[in-house]
Amino acid sequence: MDNKPGVVVANKRIQHNFKTFERLEAGIELRGWEVKAVRSRTFAFGDSYCRFYGRELYLVQMSVGPYAFAHTTDEELKRRRRLLVHRRELIRIASLISQQGLTVVPASLSFSEGGFVKVDLAVGKFLATKGSRETSERRRVEREIRGYMR
Repeated sequence: MDNKPGVVVANKRIQHNFKTFERLEAGIELRGWEVKAVRSRTFAFGDSYCRFYGRELYLVQMSVGPYAFAHTTDEELKRRRRLLVHRRELIRIASLISQQGLTVVPASLSFSEGGFVKVDLAVGKFLATKGSRETSERRRVEREIRGYMR
């Protein structure tokens, strides 16, 4: 496994259940064996989200699978991981979350040119079930209309 730049995995749920207002890239603080587990794609975004603890932004509930050659415990697999973001961006994100009630979730995980793991964050709102149902119905109707126009 190598550190080729590019997206390792994308969180596809965001496209359906989330209305994105803004995206930004952040570094993530990982331990050595966690980077190797990410390279081998043994991790899951699942229900992960970002949250402020003090003055720092953390990624919560991202599960990194065990690496075969490292001694790990179950608590370490789902620990919160600090995100490396510039102070200005942190202040802007904090104001969006507090004033507009938005949520920050990871959209994708990738390797940079230097081999560092980067997280693409999406700032937005979760759609209600009704909203996502309406969106999928609208897309279905648009597909049918395009089919008739051919």
